[in-house]
Amino acid sequence: MYLEGIITIDPSQITQIKKVKPTKAFKKFLHQLTLGAVSDKEERETFTAVAILQQLNATFRGLGITNIIKLSHDDIDFYHDKEGKDNDLKLALDKYEIEINDAMSIHFKQLKLVLEHHDNNFKYLIEVNINRDHLVGVYPIEIKIAGLFNDFRFGDINEKINQTVNTQEAFDKFKEQKTTMFDYFLNQLKLELKKQIAADDIETYIKTKHILPKQKVKTKKDIPTNITRGGVYGGYYGIDDYFFYSFLWSDVMHSHNTIISDTHYETETGDDIGYAEELNASDDVFNSESDTSFEDSNCFSEDPISINEPVTDDSGSWFDSDSWGGDSDSGWSDSSCSSCSSCSSCSGCGGD
Repeated sequence: MYLEGIITIDPSQITQIKKVKPTKAFKKFLHQLTLGAVSDKEERETFTAVAILQQLNATFRGLGITNIIKLSHDDIDFYHDKEGKDNDLKLALDKYEIEINDAMSIHFKQLKLVLEHHDNNFKYLIEVNINRDHLVGVYPIEIKIAGLFNDFRFGDINEKINQTVNTQEAFDKFKEQKTTMFDYFLNQLKLELKKQIAADDIETYIKTKHILPKQKVKTKKDIPTNITRGGVYGGYYGIDDYFFYSFLWSDVMHSHNTIISDTHYETETGDDIGYAEELNASDDVFNSESDTSFEDSNCFSEDPISINEPVTDDSGSWFDSDSWGGDSDSGWSDSSCSSCSSCSSCSGCGGD
């Protein structure tokens, strides 16, 4: 188990809205019939790479966050710390400013920063994605903060988790305390962002994340990586020391039949399994040695948190196929729902 905070930012910048050729087959057809009248829309931000990085630099340094792991520009790594250097944020940004030219600063597609930080309670992995072009209504800057618990870095990790979840009351209290501390850090970051970046809106969310490994992870060397997903799964230097406990958590909770509420579940490589309002860890999907597949489980529903959903054109045009409902090429969707009889505490059929 770990916590994930998401901060999305809509800077107060001049933006250009452009039409782009749709990707859906049916809308492509209408695009051709109407000579381009039916198109998707995107926003293009006018800020330069250097300017936005300078603002983010001021934000992080204001909170004492000075350790950077990676800085990339359109998938080109300008800095990647594979040794665990301290206080290298300024070094990385200075190197970036020296090596890029004006054209690169203006015409980039995506910037990515990965930083690390820690306090008495958490090891933070902070991943910043800045997209120059994005769907209308989707904020161009997204910051994901993973909060890994410091409590389980050393010693007998299984025993420490056992003590944390040995009663329902102990687990609920632990989760509440950690979430409160994590929320405090997110609010500090949000306030610092407001000081440094003129923004029309900044939104924050917190998710409890729970990993359900398909097979037992016995040592840190067994931890799989998923570079394409990044974050805590990206294989960044030193993260496994703090991340290892997360792969033991579900088996220990399974032995205690712990009730887990309001949680998002994922595989050992970070792929989303789904969300559940309430589950009992006695379910075999929590047992890494069980053959039970969560792909066939009805206990999980879609993520209830919709972050920056694209704004569709509500002009009422007959050609606005988004207004027909569904996102399939034909414009229709199947809203049927299977029963969740195999799971007594599942929100997969709507719930409350």
